[in-house]
Amino acid sequence: MRLRAYLWLVYALGGAVIARALADVFRQPSPHGWLVFAALAIVAGSFKLDFASVSATISVNDTFFITTAVLFGPGPAAIAIAADSLVVSLRKKDPLRRMAFNVAAPALSLWAGAKTCFFLAGVAPLAHGNAPVGKLAMPLMALAIVYFVFNSGLTAIAVALDSRQSALEIWKRHFMWVSVSYLAAASAAFCLILLIQQVSLAAAIMVLPLVAVFYLTLRSSFGRLTDARRHLVDLDRLYLSTIETLAMAIDAKDDVTHSHVRRVQAYAVALANALGVEDEDSIKAIKAAALLHDTGKLAVPEHILNKPGKLTPSEFEKMKQHVDVGADILSLVKFPYPVVPIVRCHHENWDGSGYPRGVRGEAIPIGARILSVVDCYDALTSDRPYRRAMSDEAALNILRERRASMYDPRVVDTFVEIYKQVETRGADTPAQRDVLRRISESRSDATARVEDPIPATSQASSASDDVLAFVSLARLAGGEGSVADVVALSSSLIASIAPGATGAFYLPDAGRTQLRVADAFGPGAHALSGLSIPVGQRLSGWVAASRQAIANSDAALDLEGLCERTTPALRSCMSVPLLMGGTLVGVLTLYSSHAEALGEGCDRVVQMIAPHIASALHAASGREASFAESSRVDRQGAARELRLVRR
Repeated sequence: MRLRAYLWLVYALGGAVIARALADVFRQPSPHGWLVFAALAIVAGSFKLDFASVSATISVNDTFFITTAVLFGPGPAAIAIAADSLVVSLRKKDPLRRMAFNVAAPALSLWAGAKTCFFLAGVAPLAHGNAPVGKLAMPLMALAIVYFVFNSGLTAIAVALDSRQSALEIWKRHFMWVSVSYLAAASAAFCLILLIQQVSLAAAIMVLPLVAVFYLTLRSSFGRLTDARRHLVDLDRLYLSTIETLAMAIDAKDDVTHSHVRRVQAYAVALANALGVEDEDSIKAIKAAALLHDTGKLAVPEHILNKPGKLTPSEFEKMKQHVDVGADILSLVKFPYPVVPIVRCHHENWDGSGYPRGVRGEAIPIGARILSVVDCYDALTSDRPYRRAMSDEAALNILRERRASMYDPRVVDTFVEIYKQVETRGADTPAQRDVLRRISESRSDATARVEDPIPATSQASSASDDVLAFVSLARLAGGEGSVADVVALSSSLIASIAPGATGAFYLPDAGRTQLRVADAFGPGAHALSGLSIPVGQRLSGWVAASRQAIANSDAALDLEGLCERTTPALRSCMSVPLLMGGTLVGVLTLYSSHAEALGEGCDRVVQMIAPHIASALHAASGREASFAESSRVDRQGAARELRLVRR
């Protein structure tokens, strides 16, 4: 409504000026002179020079408009510029509302500037008198200033009302540099008027070829500058797209969706704009940091990176290293904007309780404060292997709880206001999606590879007797044993390797949608008997779906309410997929009553022997399937023979 009221005000004032100008035109003693200059101005409007770097345009026609105003008065000048604006709007096929504004605002601006000029000079238009030209030098500058301020100001206010931004900021960003063209037009108009007054109109016309040469020279120069700027823009786009692709490749090694960094970037930039961050370098730094803030996770072991539940103190110390590692890696890139400080501080807390250095309050870069909020929100509202995505409101409640402790209160409040307005849909190309899929799959390649059944000499010399015995017995079971035999033998040997642990062998059902306990051993075996877990859910189900091992995690994530049914209660667990090639044979999960009993040493031993269990299970299940098929065929043959005998 304010925009509509403002536009109608401009229409009314501009219409009144044009009506007054038409009355002045009809009183002109000889209309031919101003019509010539008006025609020259309209023709010259086609010759413009664009300053792409400052969003400004310089046109030769302002020189003729100002000359018309000084020679013939405000009325003819207002009519000339209104006619030129109408021609331009018709050529662009502007809507009626914009066309009316584009006609009214320049006419009003030039009329006000011309009135100011003659008021300060105290003379009549030069075509009607013989005033000295030198007396018009300063008033002519005043004309250019008033014309510029009115014309740019009226447009800036309209844009500000339409976009709900600051008119002053819009003017400074898009129009301030245009003042140079208005002052230059006034200077050229003064020279043109001086020639007309001191020599003749013909002499002024002889200057026009010089103006044309000057225009062509400038256009060539600005053309080269435009090409150079376009080249820089292309390089900048290539640079940012390279960063983005590499960031997503790094992100794919983590257990999150590939579009995570894109969403974080979209939220961060929108939040920065809402908070009034307008410096271009700062915005670019936030864009890059949003993509690269987790680069240091390359130095974090995947079993820690993807571990569900709470990290142990030693694991958390390793996780914290990713901040400095990432910042040190990025410091080698020599960014032209401050990316590294944002990355180095994106885990610092508002109250100083964060890491790695305990920076607090305003000492944390605004980009880091923004990044910490949006990264947390996106993590909470995204699916993870061990939980469903939270609702928006639940995630916002967590941000509110951490407001003024972990997060800057102003950043949280602003994000709550604007988060729904942010467009976060990913723009991955098919090629990018294919590459990222292969990166994700590569995480399980190491687990999927089946080791040579005969361990290398160096491995055999360092392995324990239990492990060597297990390898031998697993190979033997692969020759004759059934699935039940292999599972029972494996349970016995795993129990000797991890004494005191409770374990379970989960085997997939026929539809491969459920994992069922084929055998359980250890102190809590009775609680696991008959347990079934959907593939993809809980911890063992996720290990089956992702083909990745999990070490030293929380047993409650897998067993839910069953942990307390054992004595002592189960606290930690580790889970390893049993793979034969790319085929899931089963899942081996160990549980312990101690928080960190199943550490890296146990994890390495179990992962070393897991391929042999998988090989034995695969062979045994294959034999059982073949036996079942042959029995079915034998039964069918016997039935046919029986029918023939009866006949």
